[in-house]
Amino acid sequence: MPKAIKQTVTPMWLEIKEMFKENTNGSDKYGSNFQIGGELDTKCHEFIDLMGELTHEFGGYCTIEDIEMNLWKERIWSLVENAGLLPEIAWRDDKEKDRLEEEIIEEEYDFSEEEPIDLDSNKHINIFE
Repeated sequence: MPKAIKQTVTPMWLEIKEMFKENTNGSDKYGSNFQIGGELDTKCHEFIDLMGELTHEFGGYCTIEDIEMNLWKERIWSLVENAGLLPEIAWRDDKEKDRLEEEIIEEEYDFSEEEPIDLDSNKHINIFE
């Protein structure tokens, strides 16, 4: 089995890596470097599927072709990110939207016109009376 894997994984990885090197425009923004659903995207999906099958069969800490599984996964993850094939995570978009809304509110509201609040004014109130 390892010999069959050796003839599959490395050539597949080298083809993906070469395709990236030859055709990248350097952008990692989603869809702006390589076409979503295009040839590189499809090959990356196939490679990721293979990694999943190998992980299922041999475990997450196996070694394939003298390379640890985690390194194979890090390689493909990095390439997918750098190729712009990884969509933005929804919570990141929401977080950025919230940040921008806060900036707008701060720009619209002049905090310098607020009267100072006396925080000590209520310290003598006994709520248990």
